[in-house]
Amino acid sequence: MAEPTWPRHALSIGVFEFRRSVRALWQDKAQLTLRAFGMVIPSLLTLAITIVFADTTRNIEAFAVPDMVRGMVALFWLFGVYLIAQRVVSARPRINAESLMLTTVSARTVAFGLLVAEMLRILAYAGFPVLVLTGVSVFLLGSPASLILLPVVAVLFAATVVVAGSAVGYAVALIVATSPFVARHKTILGTAATLLAMGGYFLFLYPQISGLSQAALAWIPIGWLADLAVVGTPFVGSSLQAVGVIAGSAVLLVVGGYLIERETAMFWFIEPVSPDTEGSVSALEQTAEKENPRPATRDSLTAAVTPLVVPQFVSTPVRRVAEWALMRTRRDPNRLMFLLIPVFAIGSPLVSTAVQSGSIGALGAPLTAVALPWLVGSLFAMNPLGDEGAVLPVTLTAVSGDHYVRGLIVPGLVFGLPIILLVTSLAGLVSPYTIGEQLGLVILSGYLTVVAVIVSPAIGMAFPRFSAISVGQSRDVLPPRMTAVAAHAVLILLPGALLAALLVAPRVARTVLAGVFGFAPTILLELLNSSPYGIGILSTAAGTFRAVGENIQAIGLDQL
Repeated sequence: MAEPTWPRHALSIGVFEFRRSVRALWQDKAQLTLRAFGMVIPSLLTLAITIVFADTTRNIEAFAVPDMVRGMVALFWLFGVYLIAQRVVSARPRINAESLMLTTVSARTVAFGLLVAEMLRILAYAGFPVLVLTGVSVFLLGSPASLILLPVVAVLFAATVVVAGSAVGYAVALIVATSPFVARHKTILGTAATLLAMGGYFLFLYPQISGLSQAALAWIPIGWLADLAVVGTPFVGSSLQAVGVIAGSAVLLVVGGYLIERETAMFWFIEPVSPDTEGSVSALEQTAEKENPRPATRDSLTAAVTPLVVPQFVSTPVRRVAEWALMRTRRDPNRLMFLLIPVFAIGSPLVSTAVQSGSIGALGAPLTAVALPWLVGSLFAMNPLGDEGAVLPVTLTAVSGDHYVRGLIVPGLVFGLPIILLVTSLAGLVSPYTIGEQLGLVILSGYLTVVAVIVSPAIGMAFPRFSAISVGQSRDVLPPRMTAVAAHAVLILLPGALLAALLVAPRVARTVLAGVFGFAPTILLELLNSSPYGIGILSTAAGTFRAVGENIQAIGLDQL
């Protein structure tokens, strides 16, 4: 039973949690700068473009809001629900000082307090863009009503996203906490759900690929926020849909709030199931018995990594290390999330450019042949010494160094290599390349996988991480060191991209090689030589590099 003043208490909890997030972000200046740039720069660009075309904006003719706009709003809302759900499941399923909070106030108060905090975080990120759009709508479109309606639309969007996403997230967290099967296979199931969600998102985001237009999502009521946002402007929306989205949002908030209250009350007051119903061995027992394992212990560890099976022809010590690496990776997926940073940083611009230019088929096969081997090579052995933790001395005395390193390599070769060969083959079939080029990409993907998997332990041991970091409510996440991730990416992606380019686009590869090793140093040296401090030797060096670039350009494509 909630206390009579629970709304006030929930608001206080939400504001306090939001202030804690702000303080934590303020202490991390690098993260603060990145988020500030991501929020401010797009808004400033929008404002600058609007100012440049101010006269055109003032004289814009009235036209009806297309279904494409409603579908775009609905698509971003669905993506926001997915992000909030993932955040609830992995980072914030519980409140800090849980025992104190749940014995002081009701579960409803705590649950709604977390919702308020999450809404404030979203509004803090969206505040500046909403302010810019409100100013443009009021001063250039002549719509005083936007001074109220656009902030209302932003609040409704944030509130519905948080409530819907939290309801889904707590439902998933409750299933994980009550189902041994889901708890045991949560990494595989979570990865499949992520791929499915991201695949659906990109299918609608890039209709050039799938033919699915965003207008197909216009029927989702939350997309009608576009009709509410344009009230009073030259754009014409549906009055019925504008009213409907307000009523629909109210219903969603009430129903979602009720579900969240019930889900959190169950989730916070139950004992989570153990993923090992049959009792797997501890780390100390497992590493101590790698050399002379007992049959029962072997069966327990093998069962812990089911349905994955390390082949029996692999020697016992190597197989034990491989199974231990598989189990550790499956049970601690949070540390792998850091690998997605370079994936999105590099992959998103490439995919977006390919889609816009209509060359996604030509890019897909080379990208698969190069990127997937790097990713598989990073999964199991980017921080082997740190992953062992306190049992590292036991591990290194229970097995030899050769067996230990081979065990770290086995998962990537046994499970990653066949998948990469298959995916690259399928990507080659839908590409415009010849049979020979497709076969070359498949061979290249296998070669890069072997190299990436083998060098990964060496890089991880050279740049280990022993201290855990905090990710949301998790205080013991031990991801690979970013230096190791970056070094592995440089050693695999750059040579791999060059080999792929030599295979399918030798002219481009030749131009890049000539520019990097010849013409770029030439331009730099000539600029330095033209300064007041220039010396004659710089001119000679520039000529040498120019000759290198010209010689590379003169190499025949077959010879290259």
